[in-house]
Amino acid sequence: MEKREGKEGLSLKYRKSQFSEWYNQILQLAGIIDKRYGSKSFFVWMNYGYEIMLNIKRYWDKLFRDVGIKEMYFPLFVPIKYCEKNLDWWEGFKDQAFWVKGAGEKDWDHILRPTGEPAMYPMFSIWIRSYNDLPFRIYENVSSFRYETKHTRPIIRDREITLWHEIHTAHATKDDAEKEVKLHVKLYDMIWKKCALYPLRVNKPKWEIFPGAVGAIEYYNLMPSGKVLENGSINNLGQAYSKKFDIKFIDKDGKKKYVWQVCTGNGARLLAAVIGVHGDDKGLIIPPEIAPIQIIVIPIYNNDTKRKVIDKAKKMWRKLSKKFNVEIDLRDDVTPGSKFYDWELRGVPLRIELGPKEVENKKLTVVRRDTGEKFMVKEADTFKKLEKTLSDIQDNLLKRAKEMLESSIKTAKNEKEIKTVLDKKCIAKVYWCGSGECWDKIKAIDEGAELFGTDLKKTNYGKCVICNKKTDIIGYVANTY
Repeated sequence: MEKREGKEGLSLKYRKSQFSEWYNQILQLAGIIDKRYGSKSFFVWMNYGYEIMLNIKRYWDKLFRDVGIKEMYFPLFVPIKYCEKNLDWWEGFKDQAFWVKGAGEKDWDHILRPTGEPAMYPMFSIWIRSYNDLPFRIYENVSSFRYETKHTRPIIRDREITLWHEIHTAHATKDDAEKEVKLHVKLYDMIWKKCALYPLRVNKPKWEIFPGAVGAIEYYNLMPSGKVLENGSINNLGQAYSKKFDIKFIDKDGKKKYVWQVCTGNGARLLAAVIGVHGDDKGLIIPPEIAPIQIIVIPIYNNDTKRKVIDKAKKMWRKLSKKFNVEIDLRDDVTPGSKFYDWELRGVPLRIELGPKEVENKKLTVVRRDTGEKFMVKEADTFKKLEKTLSDIQDNLLKRAKEMLESSIKTAKNEKEIKTVLDKKCIAKVYWCGSGECWDKIKAIDEGAELFGTDLKKTNYGKCVICNKKTDIIGYVANTY
């Protein structure tokens, strides 16, 4: 079933039952991106979507800098000789690489950056010499490029991974690296809260982490499709990369040692999760703390009241703009109902309706996007009430995201129950012995299914969902993107 035709002749689908179509339509209708660029899996960031992402980026920039992680920029072109320093990594990426040709179509031994390590770590080996150079903590905001051959989806799986940050740190000891991991977890918790998202945090299976690494924490969001979206990772690399790239330092005793490393990364998939988790059949719902427009003022008038209402609306707009991100909709060829629809579609947290009655009574009609609640506010109480309401919306969206995830995790005790849970677009919580053989059997239960991670905490013993072996490992199974 289709509903509500918008610009470009697109019709917004129903979010829960037709999520894939809904997602593709809302990106275009709400002005997040334009995917009509003439190259597969590349798109144009439109202003509204880009401003949301910039608000998220500005926040992570501040968090990283406040804890002393410095921003740098490394070249887009990566020499093959750097890639070949870690052959395990190179084997995993070379078939996805964008190879660069030089002038006159001659082959050039470079690729476009698929991840940061091969560009950064050769420089680490030059810069890091002594224990006095440690810890070395940097990050970059870049695009990365991978020739994806799977089914691509804007912002979720692209050939250009845009608005992406990578933190890379080097430390003198294993303990220092583990402390850095804990710090990155705290930083990511703050970013998630800013986006009013509640992810599932898991340990990656050992064969899914970088070869030789100590471990990795990964974040996932459950989307309305029933698929989980991988959305950020914190990797304790141990000395796996420092040994490949010869990143050594001289310690206080004059001994040469390899550094211990951590790398952490995420980006625009945060916005994909915001869109999927918070949206509804009317469109987007943008959390106030990342919204480029927090309040939209809509004057409602006829020919007799037009001047008085518009003058008041402009005055209110200027006043509110001192504290909030506010826009006013003065389009004269669009009905108030159409304006309501447009701004609901774009997910603006609060709408102020201002008509002759509001002007006369010195009150405002305020409508919440998250609940649809409509209420009156006295002009004298405007700032205080709007500030509290925006805070309430932020809290409510986070609460709803948490409840949605927790209610969607279902215990499964056998393969049939796993399939039943997945068919309900939920996550199956299972005991797992940790073996690759049982992992493969779980993956075979349903097309796209995967045991994507294990619980960070040990639990009471149970029996593996496949082989019945005694185990204290809890795994999470879902369909994945």
